[in-house]
Amino acid sequence: MGKKVSVLVVDDSHICRQLICEALGRDPDLEVVGTCTNGKEALEAARELRPQVITMDVEMPVMDGLTAVEHIMAEVPTPILMLTADPRQQAPELTCRALELGALALQIKPSIDAGAEAWNLSREVKLLSSVRVIRHIHSKRRPPLPGSGTVTPAPVGMPYGVLAVASSTGGPQVLFRMLSELPADFATPIVIVQHINAAFSESLAGWLANSSKLKVRLAQDGEQLLPGNVLIAPPGQHMTIPFRGRVALRSGVERDGHMPSGTVLLESAAKAYGRRTMGLILTGMGEDGADGMLAIKQAGGLTLAQNEESCVVFGMPGASVARKAVDHLVHGDDIAGALVRLSRGESLAVGR
Repeated sequence: MGKKVSVLVVDDSHICRQLICEALGRDPDLEVVGTCTNGKEALEAARELRPQVITMDVEMPVMDGLTAVEHIMAEVPTPILMLTADPRQQAPELTCRALELGALALQIKPSIDAGAEAWNLSREVKLLSSVRVIRHIHSKRRPPLPGSGTVTPAPVGMPYGVLAVASSTGGPQVLFRMLSELPADFATPIVIVQHINAAFSESLAGWLANSSKLKVRLAQDGEQLLPGNVLIAPPGQHMTIPFRGRVALRSGVERDGHMPSGTVLLESAAKAYGRRTMGLILTGMGEDGADGMLAIKQAGGLTLAQNEESCVVFGMPGASVARKAVDHLVHGDDIAGALVRLSRGESLAVGR
């Protein structure tokens, strides 16, 4: 057995700290190296202990979890898993803003009767321990490419009928910036598979909707694909495009370890729209979406992937590159500008 993964547990509730520690303690590969009751203590412990992963509560006295995330990611970048009792009792931005500030994932706190929850928590912590995080200073972002956030109409007869996106770990932050910078008249319908804990899917959609000029929501079966609309696959179902202009939701088996699966969505988009398909794959672990990107490229569509420099995890984009399924690699901060240019029929400049 290799060295154990060191974990710092942060929660103002004694009972919650105990439950989290017990849940993590059941896994022989994990070791809780410290506990804290507020964000200020967490920042000090992160500096001193240098844990491999931090579990962070949202609402705490002295310094709340969001402020702690911002300070930790600026000073001692560490994979952070945000924990909350029930996201439906909080405003969407309360937990999802943590993703914008640099937290990697969201999870429900283990309950007293934790069984599968404890296993999922341990699994998530071990996955995050392998993620390479970078210093995250929220106020210092790359400026968007020219064309991002403008309101110049796309030409009539624009070349793309749909933009299909697959995204995972680190992806919500990229989607947030992309959707906040796309203009209200961006005419290509957007469909997205984002891997996220099912309990947070509605919060994610609300958070992204609040930041965007486009209409963002969880998809419903049979819903139309319309200009200015963004449909996000709901949890526990595959989202497909059975024919041009509509999405369908269906149950089934996982693909590439996921349901919804990015590959399932992208393959259906390629079949429905052919050369009028644009595929985009963002940061994430594993290979979901890579076969879908290849299907789009083989159908004559256009494919973009987030570049390694800006990815939290280059797994999904890297798998697409390995399949020779990517036409353009784009920095995560430049995606909106690139999409606006492509929607106008313009070509992308090489590099930046």
